[in-house]
Amino acid sequence: MATGTAAVGGPQTQIQESAPGRMVPFRRATTGRTARGQTTTTLMTAGTQQIDVVVEGSGFIFGIDLFVSGAVADNNAAVVAYNEDAPWNAVDTLVFRDVNGELVNLSGFHARLLNLYGSYRRYLETGSADPNVFNLVAGAVPTGGTFAFHLWVPVGVNRRNLMGILGNQDRAQKYSLRTDLAASGAVFATAPDVTLPNVTIERIIENYAVPGPQNAAGASQQQFPDLFGVLHYGTQAVNASAPLGGATVNHYLPRLGNTLRLIILVLRSDSSRAAAEAALPTQIQFNIGDTPIFVETVAYRRLEMFNRYGFDAPDGVLVYDWTTDIVNRAGSELGDDYIFTAGLVNAQFMITYPAGFGATGNSLTVITEDLQIPPSVDIYA
Repeated sequence: MATGTAAVGGPQTQIQESAPGRMVPFRRATTGRTARGQTTTTLMTAGTQQIDVVVEGSGFIFGIDLFVSGAVADNNAAVVAYNEDAPWNAVDTLVFRDVNGELVNLSGFHARLLNLYGSYRRYLETGSADPNVFNLVAGAVPTGGTFAFHLWVPVGVNRRNLMGILGNQDRAQKYSLRTDLAASGAVFATAPDVTLPNVTIERIIENYAVPGPQNAAGASQQQFPDLFGVLHYGTQAVNASAPLGGATVNHYLPRLGNTLRLIILVLRSDSSRAAAEAALPTQIQFNIGDTPIFVETVAYRRLEMFNRYGFDAPDGVLVYDWTTDIVNRAGSELGDDYIFTAGLVNAQFMITYPAGFGATGNSLTVITEDLQIPPSVDIYA
């Protein structure tokens, strides 16, 4: 991945340590910053539209906030209705990558789930009355079809040790961000009867400064974080084995070798999460190799999710996190519970589906958040 060795420095806003012989740690020496990225405005149409932008270099990149807003003219008369993954599925494809590969590759709705369950959102913003935070206008009202929401593109895992952040100063190897705009039929069950919304995507890049070799007091400063080199991935895959009503199905995980932080299961029955919610599995077993790790019911897992996150799950969603090793609150982690899969032959979910699970259009999408940890990096040091 792009690292770079460009010019260092930044405002001296932290405590000026001057103890002789001591190195100021990177986390204290650096400064958190934001920068405006490119803003795009695109008219939604009946087809998907690819939108690629370059992420300009600045320090170490921590993540990118996307503010996606669609505005409808003030004369709609249709009874506007949204599909179940809306409005987040207005972003059809979200990909963050450099010249060597993709770090994030998710749909907009699945990115929303990773935002919630990766602990990048502490509150359900859907309850906000501020249209700068969230907005969704349905029904036969003049602005029906207007929406606004935020999506977070995670690069760093947390702000405590900044694990996963990437150097973003190499002019020859820039990062790019793909945020494709979905077709109108994916977002709307009933679209506005006026011109479809113009969708604007604002991008704010959160980054950390590269500290100078010394601070103003003359103390040496660490210029790279201790865990630099860890790569953080967020990906999705439709499982090769489709759910089947009245059967137990082995869903093997294809993404092994990295260190697991989070797995999100998204069930669809007859192509619908709501239909899957009405016929949830009767038992879920998670095996690592031949060893059962979890053997449980949906009721137990949903209670765990509520205790750890504090909100009810979206339809058809089940979450398995390894981020609760300090207290029973997701995101309060030291990494003690991470699952290391290097050398594993297989891992699988064995899911028993009731007879009422759909006959066609069934799917299980597995969202995986994992870490590639170089042998030279000790995340517990």
